[in-house]
Amino acid sequence: MNEKEPAWRAQCRTLAQERAEKEVRATLNLRPEEPIPFNYRWEHVQRVVQVALWLAERTDADREVVEAAAWLHDIRKGEPNHGTIGAVEAGKFLQQSDFPPEKIARVVDAIERHAGLTRPPGAPPLEPLETAVLWDADKLTKLGVSMIAQQLSTRQFDGMSLAERRQEMQKFLRTVLSKTVESMNTAPARHLAQVRYRAMASFLNEWESEEKL
Repeated sequence: MNEKEPAWRAQCRTLAQERAEKEVRATLNLRPEEPIPFNYRWEHVQRVVQVALWLAERTDADREVVEAAAWLHDIRKGEPNHGTIGAVEAGKFLQQSDFPPEKIARVVDAIERHAGLTRPPGAPPLEPLETAVLWDADKLTKLGVSMIAQQLSTRQFDGMSLAERRQEMQKFLRTVLSKTVESMNTAPARHLAQVRYRAMASFLNEWESEEKL
């Protein structure tokens, strides 16, 4: 018989989904009755949970801490210092749930320090381990061919030709995401980041080759 799902998991998932919908509706100025064309934030959060649990299995990080932090890490996205204010709200939220109270501080720490695409060169891995895992999981969702598809769907590329869009993506890969790969805290994340980075580079190179026919 499967163990009954703890109430905190469903509560965290619900809050994350509600905030993701609120964010996209505000961003796109959608009326309550209008359908959401694409909810990137909700897609992102679900992927972070998946990757965070995958990393937890390979690093012996606490699965409950990692999962709760992953669900709640972007509940204040779009606001200044979203990691800090999101961490405060997450802590209060978990205190009202059946989440193990002795683990709440680690969830708060992970959320507070998850922001940013890179860390200083040569910086030691984040501690505790759960904070490192959330940082890695969040950044791994920014790497890979699926991220190219997501990025190209955003308004920042409006008015650009296909060649210009490809050039912007290659520039971002070289100047930012290469540093993201180097910033990974855990060995499994570093390996997966390298694999996804190479896949992105290969895809963009193939795209460029088609333009030269």
